[in-house]
Amino acid sequence: MHSFDLYVQQAYIRRMTTTPETTRRKQARLAMRLTPDQDALIRDAAAATGQSLTEFVTSAAVTRAEDTLADRRVFRLDDAAWAEFSAILDRPAQRVPELAKLLSERAPWDEA
Repeated sequence: MHSFDLYVQQAYIRRMTTTPETTRRKQARLAMRLTPDQDALIRDAAAATGQSLTEFVTSAAVTRAEDTLADRRVFRLDDAAWAEFSAILDRPAQRVPELAKLLSERAPWDEA
């Protein structure tokens, strides 16, 4: 197992994101207790978005989990993930024209 510190915020990308959730068979369950007010709020929000209760709660929980993990400074990787990460870091940098254009423009807050 390898670990390293990150001093800038990194996007946390899990292997699961390479396979759309809609094509994966869901077998795990998550149970929770709610107050009546919490239950009503969540159900109203799900209905307002046109999502089922399961879709809404799953989406919200996954988004929160990804945000939480993205703020971590220490990541632990197994040997295969470490090798993949190292290979990505060792690749030559590539010019991204859109990024170069954006960075060459004057920032809106710098305009007088």
